[in-house]
Amino acid sequence: MSRKFWLFIIALLGFMLLLEYQMPRRFQWSPSFAHDDRQPFGCYVFDSIFAQQMPRGYSVCRKSLSQLALEKSSPRAIVILRHAGVYVEDVNTDTLLALAARGNRILYAHSYFDDELCDTLHIACASHADYAFQKLVNQGRRDTLFWVGDTLRYPSASYMVNESLISACLSDTATTEPLAVIHDWENREFASEHVDVNPHWATDGWTKRDSAKIKVPEVVALSCRVGRGELILVTTPLLFTNYGVLDCPAYVHRLMNRLKPLPVVRTEAYMPHYDAAESSPFRELLCRPPLRWALYLVLLGVVLLMGFNARRRQRAIPVEEPPRNYQLDFIRHIGTLQYLKTKKNNNTH
Repeated sequence: MSRKFWLFIIALLGFMLLLEYQMPRRFQWSPSFAHDDRQPFGCYVFDSIFAQQMPRGYSVCRKSLSQLALEKSSPRAIVILRHAGVYVEDVNTDTLLALAARGNRILYAHSYFDDELCDTLHIACASHADYAFQKLVNQGRRDTLFWVGDTLRYPSASYMVNESLISACLSDTATTEPLAVIHDWENREFASEHVDVNPHWATDGWTKRDSAKIKVPEVVALSCRVGRGELILVTTPLLFTNYGVLDCPAYVHRLMNRLKPLPVVRTEAYMPHYDAAESSPFRELLCRPPLRWALYLVLLGVVLLMGFNARRRQRAIPVEEPPRNYQLDFIRHIGTLQYLKTKKNNNTH
């Protein structure tokens, strides 16, 4: 086969690979909070933005709180992002509070806080809404999130977020500083026991709906002073992902700005390890050398098979020249013989 044919085959394969690479891929809607995950609930965008905006530095590690506590370092800010049902180990409450007491600022975002931490801080945590993929895809009902904290630096503001991204609400927050709230209908009896009747941070207070329910502000982010440090609890961890930080960037920036005076470290120790190669359908083959080489040989065999099958399968037909006309040669021979015979007769006479 000619060189042009092989160049055409190579160009065609390159075009097919490029086309396959550019084709849209299905999104994976499971929370990973991974640094190199570009899916909606990864943290590639979040880490990229705040790595440039944190003046004292921003880094991502897989060290647990116990390992961070053993390090001899100056106070810093620690970010922990988790989602219920997707974790490898629990956050130790004693270590968490000990780190905060030493002057560290900890932003702990979780879809639901355990009873041990809530009892220690004298707060209550109640589920608000379960994450639902269909609600998110169909742009389900959006809820209003009000910023009510840190009024000396920021004015009050409201943000529209997807309701399914608000996982839980906090109550009994008399000893803490609420930073963000939502307004929701609650049972009057429950509200009278767990919600302040007229909190100074409420934007519209109680609104009567009927005899059984009233509209009350419920906390989704709060700040708690612990020793020389600060503990920030947030019940909207999905707003820190690629999807959330692009959907509601101002709210996330206000929370992260509280960490700006210190170097920021985000730990992934409490989420399963994520590898970018895991998004490939050949991940099980590529992670094992024998299977990886077998895959390469199969691909090479496919290329060779395509090349050989592209050849002409019918036997080549030879070019036949038309039969030569010997009549002129015959006349010349007869003429020569006649000439020789006549010449011989003349010499005889």
